[in-house]
Amino acid sequence: MKKILLLIAIAASCVLAKSAPKTHDGFFLNGTIGLGYGSYLNEFKTEGVKIESQGVKGESSFKIGAAIIPNFILHATLNASSIVEDIKTTNKEGESASIPLKNEAYKVLIFGAGITYYIPHESNIYFSATAGIAEFSEFCFLGKVISEHDANFSFNLSIGKEWWVNNELGIGVALSYNHSSAKTKIYDYKGEASFNSFAVVASFTFN
Repeated sequence: MKKILLLIAIAASCVLAKSAPKTHDGFFLNGTIGLGYGSYLNEFKTEGVKIESQGVKGESSFKIGAAIIPNFILHATLNASSIVEDIKTTNKEGESASIPLKNEAYKVLIFGAGITYYIPHESNIYFSATAGIAEFSEFCFLGKVISEHDANFSFNLSIGKEWWVNNELGIGVALSYNHSSAKTKIYDYKGEASFNSFAVVASFTFN
């Protein structure tokens, strides 16, 4: 993964020269921010214990790369999601309790590489996909981490529409979907976690 990200950075640095106006070629820089709904589940099946959180989530992302051919872009991606709802725990007897997050949040960071494709002929509608690894963080009162997570596979899919502000800058809106999974551990207990979310994000692109 590090080699792929390095190649993308090198490619981007080689095409910093100004591209043709209102086209998707050359250097590519994109950022998004928005809100949506997220669902997290960390399940220890042998012990019958579940740790979960769902509700409103925030999402932001950053992409940097370059067009291999016009409208087809290869990029490195950093995507961050957080759920601000309380974490709920359930034991094998079905008893549950909520852990207040106060001013903290459950967080997922995705580091990966991906592609973005713009439909030609000035429509500025695009599809984007990223695959990589996810780093999870469960936080509760006073910042104590509840369980350990091993970084594991994740992906992001999005579709959006942008409008040109000038010859190089576009702004728009997109629908984003995230999925991440990880092996987890609390003391000697082993579990599996998954995170799924949808979000509507505002986007800006320099290209």
